[in-house]
Formats: sequence, structure tokens, C-alpha cells
Amino acid sequence: MRILMHRSLILIMAALQLIWLSLIAVTGASTQYDRMLTVAIFSVVATIAVTLLPESAISKIRSLKSRLWRSDKQLALFLCLAALLVGFLYSTIQTQWTDEIASLKAARTINSQGLIHAYKTVGWLGEQHPPLFSLIFALTLKLPGPDLLLMRMVSALFLAGTLSVTYFIGRELYSREVGYLAAILLLSFPLVIRLSSAAMMDIQLAFFFCFALWLLVRLSRTPSYWLACAAGAVIGLGLLTKYIMIFVFLVLFLYCLFFKNFQKIVIHLLVVGMASMSVFSIWILYANHTGILARQFQKILNFTGSYHLVRDVVETSPVAGPQTMIETESADTAEQMQNGIFRLGLESLFTRIPSSLGVYHAPLILFGLLSLLKRRQRADLMILLWIGMVSLSLFITLPDHRYFLPIFPAIAIVIARVLLRFPDYAERAILVSLLFGAANLYLFANWLRESHLFLLTP
Repeated sequence: MRILMHRSLILIMAALQLIWLSLIAVTGASTQYDRMLTVAIFSVVATIAVTLLPESAISKIRSLKSRLWRSDKQLALFLCLAALLVGFLYSTIQTQWTDEIASLKAARTINSQGLIHAYKTVGWLGEQHPPLFSLIFALTLKLPGPDLLLMRMVSALFLAGTLSVTYFIGRELYSREVGYLAAILLLSFPLVIRLSSAAMMDIQLAFFFCFALWLLVRLSRTPSYWLACAAGAVIGLGLLTKYIMIFVFLVLFLYCLFFKNFQKIVIHLLVVGMASMSVFSIWILYANHTGILARQFQKILNFTGSYHLVRDVVETSPVAGPQTMIETESADTAEQMQNGIFRLGLESLFTRIPSSLGVYHAPLILFGLLSLLKRRQRADLMILLWIGMVSLSLFITLPDHRYFLPIFPAIAIVIARVLLRFPDYAERAILVSLLFGAANLYLFANWLRESHLFLLTP
């Protein structure tokens, strides 16, 4: 822990940043050597500048922070304005994601030919997603202005909401300062800004996930049926955004298992479940009636690693009969899918998630998690269960790095807790994080991964 008490923390963060850039070049993940060199030079200059920054400048930063803390409304307004500004600026320079092209096509089809036709003709929508944000994106196309930019600004609005909810969760579990630092640190995670400037649904899911957890924590402390209905409605909207919102129920189950204040509000939690299903059932009944649900359910199973693993065990059991040629071909396809998901998990674990969070955060995340494990107080366990349950669920289903976004606010809270324990270099560490994050976003603005450490296909 001594490295957190002096400038060696800043130097280690800089070293990790440079090592990360070197590995990108060595492994051939990108051949944008001019951009990588620019990012490396900027990182070195930023490190020197922050290290040599006079204490008078740090005092001004602390003074600004204290002025923002005068009220929650003022702080939330600052976070929202920062999110909208960052989201807008990056939306104007970021290249299109593949899913954005499909999302734009779905929105245009909904506008011109209706939702039913979109689910029949746009495979990305019909095979994978509930309708909420395709409908919202379709509505934005009726506004004057560039279609993709307007859709991206919807995501930027939800970044503003996610920052605010991160602050309120940190305040609820620890203190206002933890919440504030966590919200600021969230802006230094490159993937957060990239997805918040894209016409996709990941930051929206993160918002609903975190908002639901915040309401559930408040519900456990001040039981209220109105609060239970609100939490259920938020979960329902999350399920209408992406199906992996269902993982919030797994986190809630662990909270009920470990914490007495959750065990005492079983009736309220039943209301939460009923309210969420009431919102979600509108779509489920419609999707089942039109045949969309069966198609989506099969698609989700095909992309679920644990499903293929269980099916392999069943098909190789002694009671299983001999396979036909069609069954053999299906088994070969399933094996390829399972291997692909396994390699995706390795790729996410060792390259994509570290890059998404910023490799320079590694020592702070490590020490933060170890500190929570050592303390094991109620709030610490809640954060650990949140991170652990979602991560485990994704690694045994579909470990795409984008789907881990709902745990990023929890990781930001972990880092904030560490920096508050060793405040001497906290402001400098945050400045370095924000500067490195901005530099990496420059590299990712037109990012194309040219090679993989773990090939996704044989």
C-alpha cells in the first residue's frame, strides 16, 4: 500500500499506460503507429506535468470541489453537463460501430414500415433485442439534424444519468465524497465514453441497472411500497432495453441471502418483482404471440456458453442414443460456438476489459478489491457481490466486454475508496486518469482491431 502514498503511484500508472501501448504495437492489434506514438508522448508529458504541478494548483482543485459540494442538485447538474459535453464532442469524431449501423437501420425501418416489419426484416433487432430503445431511436429520427448524431445524444443523456446514479450509490453506501470521486472516475474509463457516444443500448442498460440497485438499497433502509413499485418499473424498463438486465435479480438474491435488512422486506421485494414483470410482460406477451420470443430465445441460447457445455454433457451421456448426420453437424456447429465463446472470454479478460477500464487503473482496482475483502463490512460486501455476480454470470454466458458496463460504476466506487484512504496524491491520480483516458479515446476514435490475442475463430 505504500506506493499509494507518494508519487510512485503516478509513475506506475504511467508505466502501465506505456506498456499497454507497446503491447498493442507488438501484438499487431493496431497498426496506427503514429497515433500510438502521439498517445505515448502525450502520456509522458501529462505524467511530468501532473507530477510537477504546484500545491497551489491542487488547492484550487480542492476549492472547486468544495464549491460543487454545496448541494446535491448543483453537483448532479455539473455531472450532467460534463456528460453531455463529453458525449457530444466524442459523438462527432467516433467512427461507427457495427451495431450502430444495424440500430440505425432498425430505427429507419420502424419509422417507414412499423415495428412488426422491423422485427421481421432486421435480424439484429428481431433475433436479439427488446424494442424500447429502437422505438426511442426511431423517434429521434423525426427531429431535424444528423440521424446518427441525434441517436448518439440519447446515449449521452443516459451517461448523465449514470454519473448521477453512481454519485448517489456511492453516497448511500459510503459518503458524498466517495460518490463524487466515483462519478468523476467513471469518465476516465474509455469504454464508458465510447459507448455513451454510440447509438447502442449499453449505457442505457448500465443506467437502469445502477438506478435499480440504488432504489433497492434505499428500499432496504426505508421500506415503502411506492419505492418498491419505482424499483420494479426501473427493472422492467431495463429488461425492455436488454435482456441481461435479468442479472439484477441474481444480485438481489445474494443481497437477500447475506443481509438481514433485505430479508426483512420480502413482501416489498415481491412487489418489486410484480411491478417489473407488469412492465416487461407487455412485450413478452406480444413477442410470444408473434413468434419473436421463440426466435430470440433460441438465439440467446446459441450464444450462451454454459448452454453448449450442458448440452455436450447430455449428448455424450451413456443414455444418449447414436447421433444422426444432422445431429452430428449440429454438434460440430455447437462445439465451434462454444470454443468461440471461450476464446471471447479470454479475449475480454486479458485485453478488452483492461483496455475498457484503462490499464493504468490496475493497481488502484487491485488494492481497492483487496481492501474491501479485508474489511468485509456491509457496504463492501454489497459492492463485491455486485461486481462478482454480474462478472461470473457473464463469463458463463456471453463474456462480451460491452456487457460488463453495469459493474463499471461499482469499480469506480472501489477506486474512489482507495484514493480517499490515501489522499495525498488523490487529485493527481485522478488528473492522470482523466488525461490518460482522453488520450486513449483519441486512439479509439477510429479503432479497428486488426488482430486478436485469442483468435475468435479457429
